[in-house]
Amino acid sequence: MQITEPVTMLTDYALAAASLYFAFLLARTLGPRNRVSAWLWCAAFLTSAVAALLGGIYHGFASHFDTGALRSIWNVAVFVMGLSCGCMVGGIHAAYMQREDGSVKWIASGVAVTLIGVVVQQTGFRRHLDFNHNDIYHIIQIAAFYLFFRGACTLRDRQTVPTR
Repeated sequence: MQITEPVTMLTDYALAAASLYFAFLLARTLGPRNRVSAWLWCAAFLTSAVAALLGGIYHGFASHFDTGALRSIWNVAVFVMGLSCGCMVGGIHAAYMQREDGSVKWIASGVAVTLIGVVVQQTGFRRHLDFNHNDIYHIIQIAAFYLFFRGACTLRDRQTVPTR
């Protein structure tokens, strides 16, 4: 069995493993103070893992699928990435963000590192025949997910105010 882009596949799978690990660790912190925001962040990490696994399949085994199947795999991966972003935004919206607890710093740092990764990916950077812009993006995104994870650990749900 020939692997089309082995390094990209491996970095995709590393991103998936990191996402699963962050979801697992965050799920262990669930309590009455962060139930909604932490679950949304867990969902964000889980959907990111699914997207990275699909990306690994797409990049690693492209020669084993026809064009229609590859397009479907990629479309589902992009959809799941969007779902992950939506869960992150929902997790932020459900939380009471405070500068004092560091949540703003961690989440903003995660966004900044993600944007750096996107810029690097769009350059088409190629260090070596087997190490390209996608690979470095995946490594940068693992760092960004760590920052998001740290921020998600500090979040507390907003207090609901009863209406009269």
